[in-house]
Amino acid sequence: MGKKLSACFTESMKNPEGLSTAPCAVSGLSDRAPTERTRVPKALKQVIDAGRRFAVATHVRPDGDAVGSVLALTTMLRLLGKTADPYCEDPPPPGHDFLAGIEEIRHTWDAFGTYDTAVLVDCGEFSRVGSILAEPLSRIPVLVNIDHHVNLDPFGTVSWVDPSASSTCELLYDLAVSLNVPLTPELAAQLYTGILTDTGSFRFSNTTRKVLAIATDLVGHGAQPAFIAGRIYDSGSPQRLRLLARVLATVAFEADDRLATAELSQAMFLETGTSRSDAESFINHLRSVRTVLMAALFREEGDGTVHVSLRSKDPVDVAAFARRYGGGGHRQAAAFRTRGSLADVRAAVTRAARQYIDGHA
Repeated sequence: MGKKLSACFTESMKNPEGLSTAPCAVSGLSDRAPTERTRVPKALKQVIDAGRRFAVATHVRPDGDAVGSVLALTTMLRLLGKTADPYCEDPPPPGHDFLAGIEEIRHTWDAFGTYDTAVLVDCGEFSRVGSILAEPLSRIPVLVNIDHHVNLDPFGTVSWVDPSASSTCELLYDLAVSLNVPLTPELAAQLYTGILTDTGSFRFSNTTRKVLAIATDLVGHGAQPAFIAGRIYDSGSPQRLRLLARVLATVAFEADDRLATAELSQAMFLETGTSRSDAESFINHLRSVRTVLMAALFREEGDGTVHVSLRSKDPVDVAAFARRYGGGGHRQAAAFRTRGSLADVRAAVTRAARQYIDGHA
């Protein structure tokens, strides 16, 4: 990329669960006062102040936090009087079309746009932005990285990475507070969506007091919890349910029912008329079993590779397991991609996962 890391502000993981020990009172949020964990780098605020035209991009195969953060930062920059355009190579997952500005997301590079600043949100690595956007984004003079994943390959002129945050949208809320950006109902919904989805509807262990306080403030500014949850989680198609039935038929339990695995083949997509985005949350069905500490969903990609989604419960750290295969993510939600047939990859990774659970649970 040829970009020098002139300023890199990477927050250390003070505890693996992202549990804040600092007090966080809801009453302090109603007037937009920053919480005690708001640590926005000065260099980031300087870059935003100096920039005029921003390209905001997120990772391929976006989830709710990716979509919410790319739209939220675009909205914030526009509210500050900047020109900003959102980019993502792949379409958003089902159920997110209610978000303001989602139709503006550009899936290919706009040669007409000239930008002085690029901001990547929710991208653990620069390559995650995709093959179409990586090269033109790398040519933009200033590159900013805002993320909550552990970055194994740091990038950016300015990098704000805080793995203790529940989501990138949590960080963007802190940024909005720091920059005195007005929380419009549209912005509140965008931020709430990212926090909702990355905390598993406030069920995962990254749901801290601060997260709940932020959610309360966002609801106070127009985010509608029942409406948002209904659109995201209750808008599936009959075809999607048929696909789920096929996946659940492949479920197997290992390691005294502490490990659950399932698979998703290209044939299943063809038989049901569905696409990859329809299967985004399927792995949560495996994790929901009482005895399961680690879940793995193996998805055949059609190019000779298999995508492996991982979920876990304490004390199992699936991010560490995924890093063995060149992947990554969060302690309880991670993924990687590896070459091989669906059957061979499932067998090999299942063997490794059994041993991993025995050593970590």
